[in-house]
Amino acid sequence: MTNFDIDQLRTLVAIADCGNFAAAADSVHRTQSAVSMQMKKLEELAGVAIFQKQGRRHVLTSHGLTLVSYARQMLNLNDQAISHFHSPDMNGMVKFGVCDDYVNLIFRRVLNGFTERYPNLQLSVQSNSSQRLLKQVQDGRLDMALVNIHDESYPVTQLSTERLVWAKSRHVSYCKDKPLPVAIESDCRWGRLALELLNRANVSHQVVLTAADFHGLNAAIESGMAVSLIAACSVTDKMDLLERINCNSLETAIANGLAIKPGANEPAVLALADYITEWYVRRNQTAA
Repeated sequence: MTNFDIDQLRTLVAIADCGNFAAAADSVHRTQSAVSMQMKKLEELAGVAIFQKQGRRHVLTSHGLTLVSYARQMLNLNDQAISHFHSPDMNGMVKFGVCDDYVNLIFRRVLNGFTERYPNLQLSVQSNSSQRLLKQVQDGRLDMALVNIHDESYPVTQLSTERLVWAKSRHVSYCKDKPLPVAIESDCRWGRLALELLNRANVSHQVVLTAADFHGLNAAIESGMAVSLIAACSVTDKMDLLERINCNSLETAIANGLAIKPGANEPAVLALADYITEWYVRRNQTAA
């Protein structure tokens, strides 16, 4: 009897969730060509067309949608079985903080599959600025947090370096002869850096919004009200890069990492820390 390949099914589900091959490739830590090859083999195994071309996009057929439904069930059973034998006693709640800039990345990619691996673990997630999260980790109110590394006031294990880019609404253009409308986050290092970079490059600009948090910043960008300097991983499908100022002279990056509360030794906390670290290791290897 023919058997479906779990890795191929996992990639199929990633395509269904991410909406395209490129994003799915990043999610499963493969190249886009490897993902295409997996789907070709899956179609050959199924004996039906799973995708159909619509312009430049690959869209799931009715057979593809049916297979995705089966794939979710099969992956769920597979991951439950793995969890049963690898971590039968893993349970409890982990209080996890994530810097506002990485909320989308965490929920759409990093934590994808965590609940399947550890079905008895519960996550309590809070988003905030890096400085506030670090204070809560230091006080033990959070078990750990994914934060931007600003200084050495509290030990943070570096995971990756995120490129900062200038983002705008996909449907808006800005006249070069007028001051560029800019949104910054109040009391934020990146906001000060954005203005410094624009001044250094002699780009005429005007601050039209000082947002209380990153969510306000996102809304300003997506609505077309302003442009802003954000992490590349935070760019949504409603945004584009502002290419005329995304040049080498204005390019910069910031390191992020994982901060863990003092004396943490709970298996659940260490399991989440290992899971997030493993994801970043695979991502860094793929990008290399």
